[in-house]
Amino acid sequence: MGSSPRDRLFGRAEDEVDPSQAVRREGERGAQTRAALPKARKNPAMTRRERRDRDEALREAERRREAGETSVDYNPNRRRGMVPLVLALVLVLVGGTFAWRTLGLGLPSFQGQGGDYDGAGEDETVEVKINKGDAGSTIGSSLVEAGVTKSTSAFVEAMAANPKVNLTPGTYKLRKKQSAESALTALQDPKNRVGGGIVIQEGLWQSEIFAKLSKGSGRPVSEYEKVTANQLGLPKSMNGKLEGWLFPSTYDFDKSMTAKEQLQAMVKNTKDQLNSLNVRADQLQEVLTKASIVQAESPAGADDGKVARVIENRLDEDMPLQMDSSVHYVIHKRGTVTTSDEDRQSDSPYNTYKHKGLPPTPYNSPGAAAIKAAANPTPGPWKYFVTVNQETGETLFSETYDQQLENEKKFREWCQKNPGKC
Repeated sequence: MGSSPRDRLFGRAEDEVDPSQAVRREGERGAQTRAALPKARKNPAMTRRERRDRDEALREAERRREAGETSVDYNPNRRRGMVPLVLALVLVLVGGTFAWRTLGLGLPSFQGQGGDYDGAGEDETVEVKINKGDAGSTIGSSLVEAGVTKSTSAFVEAMAANPKVNLTPGTYKLRKKQSAESALTALQDPKNRVGGGIVIQEGLWQSEIFAKLSKGSGRPVSEYEKVTANQLGLPKSMNGKLEGWLFPSTYDFDKSMTAKEQLQAMVKNTKDQLNSLNVRADQLQEVLTKASIVQAESPAGADDGKVARVIENRLDEDMPLQMDSSVHYVIHKRGTVTTSDEDRQSDSPYNTYKHKGLPPTPYNSPGAAAIKAAANPTPGPWKYFVTVNQETGETLFSETYDQQLENEKKFREWCQKNPGKC
């Protein structure tokens, strides 16, 4: 059964009423109305709703003609054109909400009327608690309630301007009426923490860390000693040791956390540091071992990169590292800078005077700066170094052994003038 040109034009189904009937009239009056209609474009994919809108427009055309109007405005694509615009607006709103929540700032109902205080605040202090998982807006609200900052929005803006800041849960003593920027800085200072935190310093041995964890949590040292490297997903080459993988920081462990869970949190922090430096999986332990040497030999931190380069240069030339800190680890003795001939005779694989290459594992827990230096040593030709002033940390680097001997004289002179400090 055939169809008229108009049927094909609008894709009309056989059971639908011909929309042209709405304007079909006898004589020239009907022809004039049809002439006033715009030419429709072929669109076989019109929806039922669009066909209905078209029919209504045609009927409206007839009504206007009878009323003496001439404008007929029907465009089936106009409604379609609105759809992308509406979708775009929805995506912007949804995307904005997702971004705020992803940043941890939330979509807060800001307290205060906006604005900010100036400076570091008054002498009067209050205590503010930060809970694990608190968003920036939640912390900001707590600060406003305590009278520390003027508005939640000011603190949220300060956090957004410092995206790398990672606040540690705990209770802090803070000055009242200080700027949001000042409050954010104060929350990063461990000195403002009120008890509760277990402070693990850089460069501690595993045994020292276990003692601190035990004292802070009330759990016996034996619980920590039972946790193996394998249980924490560490390399098999660690032989059950956790040395080097327990990241130094201040920890607020919940009382319900087991020894294993506490150590897992510390190991995760170390892995996060290595991942942030894009250290390959097969180099994790090597980088950590070098970092532990850097941490022990450059406690001041100013020359971390150069010490790391000395390690690389000596390894490249198959020279023994000869690091006194490795011997200190073997004899488990602190408090001295140098080692004796007897100390250096140990057959321990950690004795870098007697064995070439790196020790089998790290021998302390290095901090972020030492790990970064080990992963990216400062370029240079040095093969030797000596810290000639134990108070200032002044360290001299040299390329030849003769230069090193001259620098060692300066070290001995300083030790003679400062008895008991070497």
